[in-house]
Amino acid sequence: MHISSRDNPKIKQFIKLSSSKKARRESGLFVLEGARLCKDAFDMWRQNRLDITACFATEKALEKYSDYVDQSWFTQNEQFYTVDEAIALKMSDSQYPQGIFVIAKMLDNSLLSDKIKPNGKYLILDDLQDPGNVGTLLRTADAVGIDAVILCSDCCELYNPKVLRSAMGSALRLDIMIGDSFAQTVSVLKSKGIKVYASVIDKDAVSVTAADYSGGCAVVLGNEGNGMAQDDVNLCSGKITIRMRGNLNSLNVATAGSIILWEMCRSDNL
Repeated sequence: MHISSRDNPKIKQFIKLSSSKKARRESGLFVLEGARLCKDAFDMWRQNRLDITACFATEKALEKYSDYVDQSWFTQNEQFYTVDEAIALKMSDSQYPQGIFVIAKMLDNSLLSDKIKPNGKYLILDDLQDPGNVGTLLRTADAVGIDAVILCSDCCELYNPKVLRSAMGSALRLDIMIGDSFAQTVSVLKSKGIKVYASVIDKDAVSVTAADYSGGCAVVLGNEGNGMAQDDVNLCSGKITIRMRGNLNSLNVATAGSIILWEMCRSDNL
């Protein structure tokens, strides 16, 4: 089916989901834009791991990204639509749209005890608010082989389009869970024997290069401006810190997280 009207209900739905957290939460749907992100979605859809409720592509995009998307899908599946270039411009959140868009059902991101492996490696995000930081950390966690990332409920929304774009597909490839609270998250992990390390700026904390990451362990990264609340630090098994020799006393949370994640998984990656 071809869509040429900007007032088409499906086009309006995509635009609303792209801009509104409330719309995403109430519908249980999220959106993806761009050839690379949509390719990951198509791969999961063909494996029956993702339910795509609508896909839109321009004729130009179908030709340019033929390695990613099969034109036959648009005749064989009623939820696949071709759209005019003008429609793609209206839908896009990018200055240079690639002309491929997806609406999909959210994954099961519930935090359950039986999802936690006693010898697993985990990243916990506690009150991070910047979508770019969250997306970058998801991408790094994917790169080093983290078993799962857990977002506490006060974090930036996982399905924020900026998070998904920054994560470069890792938000779909990774096992990501959302905890009701930090206390609940730590309780679930500790019940499985997981050591939970708070990453802090503290001279009394153990250096990240000396911490014991053997067996099951998790590291916590706190808010960009304020770090972790002291009550949350107190719930953890211990504290780790990055010793710095220069003139700075702190790093961007995504940079610090990348260093910590590498150290935690270094023995597995050598």
